[in-house]
Amino acid sequence: MKHVCLFISCLLAGVVAQAQVPYVPAKNAVQLGADAIGIDPANGLKLRYSVEYRRYFRRDRLSLGLSAGFANSQRKTVLIPDLVSVGTNTRHRAMLDLTLAYNLLRGVHHGLRLGAGPSAWYGYDDLFVKVDPYPVPTGTQPLVERRVTSGWNAGAHATLEYTYALALNTQVSLQTGLVVMTPSAVIPLFGLRAGYRF
Repeated sequence: MKHVCLFISCLLAGVVAQAQVPYVPAKNAVQLGADAIGIDPANGLKLRYSVEYRRYFRRDRLSLGLSAGFANSQRKTVLIPDLVSVGTNTRHRAMLDLTLAYNLLRGVHHGLRLGAGPSAWYGYDDLFVKVDPYPVPTGTQPLVERRVTSGWNAGAHATLEYTYALALNTQVSLQTGLVVMTPSAVIPLFGLRAGYRF
């Protein structure tokens, strides 16, 4: 009888200990979101639209996510005091981020994830360089020099994300962080995401 009581006691202790750790059966999530990022210093923050696939491990403690996003910035350039327009500065960014995150909370509804990982961004820039002659004589059409560049940049990012589970399969997240791109560009971000777990 003592062995039966000991077995039942150990079994109950294991069940109680297991019940203290939230179990989320949905191990995958797809999230859509928008982040404010600083891709054009002269024009402030711009929106990056993104979609992310995330896989959860170890009872939601670890997650690995892959996100793809796009951002666009356009700013018309006008020379002062001549009030001569020399075109629109355009910046496009396509982004791929791989994030490994650790959940600091153990709540069923709340998650606070600290993450980091590599980033790869494709950039296209069409920017005003100079005008000749300057100042622009009245009634003349100046020669405008522009520079068009494109290519991939590699870097890393770090994020802090708070997630609230509305139900077992729906969640919303607030995210902040920064991206460090070569050569020496530090880009802040702050955004909101909504996701579905399956």
